[in-house]
Amino acid sequence: MTFTGRTGTALLTALIVSLCVNLLLAGVMIGGRWHGPGPWWKDVPEEARPIMKQAFESHKAEFDAHRDAVRQARQKVADILKADPIDQAALDQALAELSQQSQAIMQLGNTMMVEVAKQLSPDLRAQVADSWAKDRFRRRPD
Repeated sequence: MTFTGRTGTALLTALIVSLCVNLLLAGVMIGGRWHGPGPWWKDVPEEARPIMKQAFESHKAEFDAHRDAVRQARQKVADILKADPIDQAALDQALAELSQQSQAIMQLGNTMMVEVAKQLSPDLRAQVADSWAKDRFRRRPD
């Protein structure tokens, strides 16, 4: 099966956007390992950092497993896209699996965020939330 017209253009655009996002995330993760904490950590109050670090460390194995599952699902999509012709049913299934795995790792991040937030004072929690939102969404706190 060959994708042409709008379907082909949409698929190609989605693949390019996905590749760019993945390269950006990989760069941020690698840069963080080489250069210390990521950019949003610099604005996090010192008192919150040990709590955040403990939350990350306590979920490291689970996070690594989810990250590996996402990587495998992404590779499966890539393998299907290399085939000629593309098996649409297999591609749909692989994309659904990638979405499911991505959702699982995001849910783990949400769980960790809640764990950290429950341990912070209201003022400290507000400071952490502001620094997170400012960097993540490129907006300034009101």
